[in-house]
Amino acid sequence: MTLRKASIFLSGLLGPLLVCGQDYFQQQVDYTIAVRLDDAAHMLRAQGSFVYTNNSTSALDTLWIHLWPNAYRDKNTALCKQKADAGELDLHFATEEERGWIDSLDFSADGALVTWGYHRLHSDIAWLKLSTPLTPGSNTTIATPFRVKIPDGKFSRLGHSGQAYYITQWYPKPAVFDAEGWHAMPYLDQGEFYSEFGSFDVSITLPANYVVGATGNPQNMLEQMWMDSLAALPYADERRSKVAFQRTALDSFPVSSARNKVVRYVQDNVHDFAWFADKRFIVRKSEVALPKSGRTVETCVLFTPKNALLWSDAVSYVNESVKLYSQWVGDYPYDACTAVDGTISAGGGMEYPMITVIGDMGDKMALDNVIAHEVGHNWFYGILGSNERDHAWMDEGMNSFVELRYMRARYPGSGITLGGLGGLTKALRTIPDGHRVQNELMYRFNARRNLDQPLSLTSAQYTSTNYGCMVYSKSALVMDHLMAYLGEETMDRCMHAYFDEWKFKHPQPGDMRRVFELKSGKDLSWIFDEMLQSERKLDAKAIRVRGNQILVRTNSNGHTPFPATAWDGPDSLGTIWFNAGSVIRGHSPDGSTGYSKPVIDRRPSYIDLPWPNADRIRIDADNSTLDIDRRNNEVRSHGLFRRWAKPELKFLLGLEKNDRRSVYWTPLPAWNGNDGWQLGVALHNTTFPSQRTEWEVAPLYGLASERWGGAGRIEHHFDRLRSDKLQNIHVGVSARSASTFRDHQDLDAYTKLSPYIRFDFTRDPLNKPWKHDLSLRGVQIWNSSRYGFADGSTNTAKREEFYLEFQYRAMDQRKLHPTLIQPNVTATTDWVRTSIELRQAFAYNAKAKQLRLRGFA
Repeated sequence: MTLRKASIFLSGLLGPLLVCGQDYFQQQVDYTIAVRLDDAAHMLRAQGSFVYTNNSTSALDTLWIHLWPNAYRDKNTALCKQKADAGELDLHFATEEERGWIDSLDFSADGALVTWGYHRLHSDIAWLKLSTPLTPGSNTTIATPFRVKIPDGKFSRLGHSGQAYYITQWYPKPAVFDAEGWHAMPYLDQGEFYSEFGSFDVSITLPANYVVGATGNPQNMLEQMWMDSLAALPYADERRSKVAFQRTALDSFPVSSARNKVVRYVQDNVHDFAWFADKRFIVRKSEVALPKSGRTVETCVLFTPKNALLWSDAVSYVNESVKLYSQWVGDYPYDACTAVDGTISAGGGMEYPMITVIGDMGDKMALDNVIAHEVGHNWFYGILGSNERDHAWMDEGMNSFVELRYMRARYPGSGITLGGLGGLTKALRTIPDGHRVQNELMYRFNARRNLDQPLSLTSAQYTSTNYGCMVYSKSALVMDHLMAYLGEETMDRCMHAYFDEWKFKHPQPGDMRRVFELKSGKDLSWIFDEMLQSERKLDAKAIRVRGNQILVRTNSNGHTPFPATAWDGPDSLGTIWFNAGSVIRGHSPDGSTGYSKPVIDRRPSYIDLPWPNADRIRIDADNSTLDIDRRNNEVRSHGLFRRWAKPELKFLLGLEKNDRRSVYWTPLPAWNGNDGWQLGVALHNTTFPSQRTEWEVAPLYGLASERWGGAGRIEHHFDRLRSDKLQNIHVGVSARSASTFRDHQDLDAYTKLSPYIRFDFTRDPLNKPWKHDLSLRGVQIWNSSRYGFADGSTNTAKREEFYLEFQYRAMDQRKLHPTLIQPNVTATTDWVRTSIELRQAFAYNAKAKQLRLRGFA
């Protein structure tokens, strides 16, 4: 063992003990709640209490409490503002009937009333002043009645759709108090929850014909027997077509029973409690044996009649999710796992301990995918209770990585689906490792435009697009890169050790790093200090092959490992990983391994290869890194154009290929009053994701004017700037030519050429509403006039114009009140014009219809 490895080993071994012994502590909260559903008024009436145990070293005289139903109360809540900033105005313009709230609160501590009040900025956070400070090691029982007006389900996670109820974040809940202090936070869609572990004992009173799914183990034998009977009950419409099913009356709500029932659930080692109730639910049950312990977990799905065909195999999706996550992360610790079919507005699905709610899905593979992701949150959120508001990648990102493994295992030959794109959708289904490709496309969508953000930010700092493209997709790719580097066996060992040490606790990024470095025996600073902290784009380039050497250039400065694969004709010979001076893993045709390599940095470096006389070398042939552009990864040992591959010519559109560039074409008919019908073709390289240099050309021939015209554009984006001031620089030129007048023999035409440069200024963070840019554009126009005479002769006159335009734009693009401020200076050789334009709009309904004002001088 080297000295470096020994230090990693000792820090990994002793670090958790030191942290747990000195700094780490965890509060305990044990709940008892009795709640009654009034499904006529869409109201909950409840009595709740919790025992709060202070395991910290500090005496606490104040407790902070989350009252998250108040997030739906009015226009001033953090949730309403977040949704409005994202362009979702439903809650802002909601009616009083659609809104929700929590009231009738009257807090006591150990039987004595306490002083309490609301946070000065957030009505969904309250403080409780204890009459006597809560000393370390002691506890207090906090009790209160409360009433919840259930909001419309179209806003977020708590809600109802008719008499279908999604009861989540519904009760008074203490904020987390840890070594960093109190984490009192308003309810938000983006960036979810951080709560204390404990136990729940919840009794729910509601009409007897409701089917209920909830966190915890049911305690009512008669209720369990009824649920089992529903699970065994066949239904006549099970085999009907989807269209026929939707036309039946089975999806309407039955009349509520006049008789009430009480269903009770208890559970330890969870930090939240959610329940769902619907009189229409069809029930299906199963069970799955865990791969490590062999213990059996009961699984269940609850779905509505209209989705019966889609959900017919859903219980098997829950089984596979529980089994594979247990295999790769750690055994599922609870006795049951349930998925519920529901109409929710917060994404495709939403997780809670032991139960998840799933939105409408298009097909069975998509349903399996979302169920796996949401069931997977039992591990990453439910059991490993990280703070998603501060470290979202530890929750959504880690879960998306295991979800990627799940989809690889379940659908190895299937790709992604995109509705409405016909043949492209079919092609995407056949892409190898298509679910990784989907994550790559999402990551590159913003990374290629330098609009990505590092994974080290808080949830509130991300744009809504980046929360998906970075937190979900990039995190999954980073961990997939790490698994390719470590190997699946070592990755599984790291994941299990992390799970075993930190289950039912609140791990931080440093805790995860410590475990992974200990179990892998490697310095993983390139993951935790670089890929998770920086938005730098990795780009490795193969320059040339010389004998058994390859010349490589990368922008990773020698820290981020990347692989190379060699071919001899069509057969792959092997893979090697380069990293900071050594091959991490590799083999040659004779099976030998372990070759010493020089450091690879931004300067081109020759690297020895284990394969003599390789026909061609391809870096990252298995597509396992975050390489931003793989089209420069291959080089041949012979030939005139050793780094060039023949471009692919494709009709209309497509996705970027990893081994060559693409040119897209489409016939282009057009018409205008001067040229008449025009025939031509459009050629372009613009695809998804965007290109650093994009071009389009569309030559058109006018049948009436007998003249060639058309348009073209080429633009380069300097999108990998390392600047605090500039987000991007765009340099390009556009051209256009068309007729402006035609009368028998007379014809006027123009040709315009316009070079330009635009500077996009940095927003930090990127979700700041105001966007600023500065542009300079030159316009050269050639006008030509052709005159015809009676004798058939013609004469042509030409004239030129040129002007320069300087423009600044400041834009607030939020739908609620978009604003534009745009000063402009235009100059020619004869005159200078200055102008300013002001635009202000005000949305006046949820569909963002606007009153628009414009001022111009």
